[in-house]
Amino acid sequence: MFLLMSTSMVLCDNLKLINQNPPQTSSLCVSWRNPSSFFVHPSCRRKRFSGFVANAANNNNKYSRERKRIRSWWQRFFFDDDGNWLGLKDDDMEEEGEDMLSQPEEVSEGEKFEAWKRRAEAIIELREAQEDMRNEESRRWEDWIAKFVAALLLIPLALDFVVHDYVLMPFLDRYVKTVPLAAEMLDVRRNQKLEMVKQLKFEKARFHFEVEIGKSPPLSDEELWWELRHKALELRDECKLENRKAFANIWSDMVFGISLFLILHLNQSKVALLKFAGYKIISNVSDTGKAFLIILITDIFLGYHSESGWQTLLEIIFEHYGLQVDQSAITIFVCLIPVVVDACVKLWLFKFLPRLSPRVANIFQEMKRH
Repeated sequence: MFLLMSTSMVLCDNLKLINQNPPQTSSLCVSWRNPSSFFVHPSCRRKRFSGFVANAANNNNKYSRERKRIRSWWQRFFFDDDGNWLGLKDDDMEEEGEDMLSQPEEVSEGEKFEAWKRRAEAIIELREAQEDMRNEESRRWEDWIAKFVAALLLIPLALDFVVHDYVLMPFLDRYVKTVPLAAEMLDVRRNQKLEMVKQLKFEKARFHFEVEIGKSPPLSDEELWWELRHKALELRDECKLENRKAFANIWSDMVFGISLFLILHLNQSKVALLKFAGYKIISNVSDTGKAFLIILITDIFLGYHSESGWQTLLEIIFEHYGLQVDQSAITIFVCLIPVVVDACVKLWLFKFLPRLSPRVANIFQEMKRH
């Protein structure tokens, strides 16, 4: 049935035997696949030296399976991500099945199932441990960000408070009493005198009203003068104290700014990580949320009702540093700066925003259409 060749042949598992001296036109290939069957088939090849050739596909698969078995469980767990939802891979299941088949026939189906079950439980426990590690790392990252932001705010504020209340204010109290020029510079300003006059008129009217309703006894002109004089001295002392506080605010805020700059400069790596965290937070916001934030911020600072807000903000800043409020300067500022900022924001919205986030730009287009 088969043609036996004169040369000696050795048939091994997963090996192919090729005739040592084939004819030029044809050759016979004898393959041994399993103990129950082998076959011989002709193949047309050029005349060359032939010998025993290993089955590359089978040997490669066997070698890769052996390498996978050699790798430790944690390497396969952390670096092999193509598993199923249980953490069990198809290749692992095939290897497990092959291992079970390669075991003696005395192993029952129950033992095979128990082995598979133990393997599945171990992998699931490892998955849960990995998830716990990720959650712990995320919590550690959030705690680090909160601590750095708190240090970024609290340290400059604490320095500002200490310098203002415990260094500058006691120094100015003594300095004003000993240096006449400092006392004149920190004396009551013109706008404060006008406020004092209004307060004294109000006090005088209050005294007359209380006498008329019988709440206080009638006062003579001299007694009323002494009452108004006492009130004027109180107002003067309050205004001088406000001027000293305003002068101290200039230097304490400089300390605040310098300390904040030093913290940012000495922790540039942390600042970069903080910026990255902020970028990730903004990226995770939906397009609708981004559009809402842009509308909210632009309407607060650049809306039709923002003029009063700008005026109030500038007045607070001037009073904080003890500067005289000039309404004409505030009006010019409000007429120029917000308009320029509004123009820049609109240019960014309609020219550069579609490149960054097309969906947010589409939302603005729909709002403009309606």
